[in-house]
Amino acid sequence: MPENSIVVTDLTRTFGRFLAVDHVTFEVRRGEIFGFLGANGAGKSTTIRMLCGLLAATSGTATVAGFDINREPEKIKERIGYMSQAFSLYLDLTVEENIRLFAGIYGLDRLATTKRLEWILSMAGLKGYESSLTGRLPMGVRQRLALGCALVHRPRVLFLDEPTSGVDPIGRRNFWEILSRLAREEGVAIL
Repeated sequence: MPENSIVVTDLTRTFGRFLAVDHVTFEVRRGEIFGFLGANGAGKSTTIRMLCGLLAATSGTATVAGFDINREPEKIKERIGYMSQAFSLYLDLTVEENIRLFAGIYGLDRLATTKRLEWILSMAGLKGYESSLTGRLPMGVRQRLALGCALVHRPRVLFLDEPTSGVDPIGRRNFWEILSRLAREEGVAIL
């Protein structure tokens, strides 16, 4: 894995005549937490969609985990985790069922799934919630579960799009402590 997990140079995206992202340039190193800030409508989510391989750039270049966003988007998707501000898990499944579902989506075998399940329960402070319906969990606990599901396949780059929106201050602090440990101890680059 390259030292710079994300390299963006003059990245631009237009929709017809509308300029959504205007020559953005930055780098995110392995193990770094990079705050990508701007007003509503500034192009943050559009930039993230390009970096995740979901939307082609109009011009400029970018690599994520060493892969070109326009030429190798499928390789990027295998190596990243993504957590949006909108809760993306299945509310009618239990905590364990959600983790196992995402492990299956990412192609983990039974042994890897069991190991990652235990790691996520410990990392996210979810022990004791395994059989709880996700829809009945407090927002902060749900967000930690969503983070765990985004990390189930051990991505080297994690994209977060307003992940603590609507979370209480204590839950927010716990969430950011988890992210700090991921960056420091596992070298995950976080945007």
